[in-house]
Amino acid sequence: MKVRCVSNRGMDLRPYEYEQIGEDILGRFGASAYTRYGIEIGREYLVMGIIVYQTYQAYLIDDDGLILSCPCQLFEVLDERLIFNWEFRTIGKDEDIYPFVQAILGYTELCTDKKSYENLIIEKDEYARQIYFKRKIEFENE
Repeated sequence: MKVRCVSNRGMDLRPYEYEQIGEDILGRFGASAYTRYGIEIGREYLVMGIIVYQTYQAYLIDDDGLILSCPCQLFEVLDERLIFNWEFRTIGKDEDIYPFVQAILGYTELCTDKKSYENLIIEKDEYARQIYFKRKIEFENE
């Protein structure tokens, strides 16, 4: 799946909020109106996973080595085909990321290792990053 960034500001997520909220208040995307995402408008990204949060979906992408989970509302879809060997898992109530994260769709390790999301996004673990970029290279070469 390939997407193009059409916005990188929290302000542009405001129309997708359930109700009118102040500019300095964090909304359902975890962003205030002043939030800037580390993505570049007009740039194309290979989606390495889809994270289903409690109130929205996000694309797992990277920008100049920084791995991010960004709200899908910041992108337009260029190629809707999913990578053929993606897997899916729901998050168990016993996991630390529940109920914040509800489900994950993506490459094998992202879905089979219960700590993969935390290691990749929160801990920024080097081994998790290596696997992410290894899988990305494989997908780009398919």
